[in-house]
Amino acid sequence: MKNIKFVFLGLTISFAACQSANKNDQHKTDSVSTVKSATTQAMDERFLIVAGKSIGEISLGENMEQVGEKLGRPDAGDAAMGKACGIWYSNDSTGKHPNEIAVYSSYRDTSMLVKDVKQIRITANKFKTKDGLATGTTLEDTKQKFPAIEKLSSYLNEDKDTVTVYDAKKEGIGFEFLKGKSISITVHPVNTSVNATYLTLHPGWKLIN
Repeated sequence: MKNIKFVFLGLTISFAACQSANKNDQHKTDSVSTVKSATTQAMDERFLIVAGKSIGEISLGENMEQVGEKLGRPDAGDAAMGKACGIWYSNDSTGKHPNEIAVYSSYRDTSMLVKDVKQIRITANKFKTKDGLATGTTLEDTKQKFPAIEKLSSYLNEDKDTVTVYDAKKEGIGFEFLKGKSISITVHPVNTSVNATYLTLHPGWKLIN
């Protein structure tokens, strides 16, 4: 499997040479500081989670053809009744299960010509909200950021572990928790349940409550 494009767009930065006067040296220092600051900001945006809107450079409502141009061909997926799920895996992950980006889509309108993004799910903790929330966070810490979060359901995954799904429906962000810590974050349209977008979040998981 190819490397998932967690780093969706690379940054190319060139530094201009400065003359050897003190004023120019100071100017060089200021310029480098400015460039570093801009680079940090851009990197944050590439891995930024915005509830109800986007994860990284993939946005809700985006044409799936554009998603394909950014991520390439999905490594796995499923489709039924006009809805689809594409999954891209990372080959630099550690552990049994590789990190993934899952994009859920369906037809934009009754013309059935364009499929757009309805939901985005990630598992890698390099993606973060503006205030630093990422996978690996406890339920208690997550509730501090999203007080309206509510438990939706629990599943047995492929390893027979219990995974619990929580959702901040009004904000447009959902979470899966395993053994007290989040294992995924999902961005979905506001006021729409995280379980309502696709046929089922995980076809191989068994619903237990």
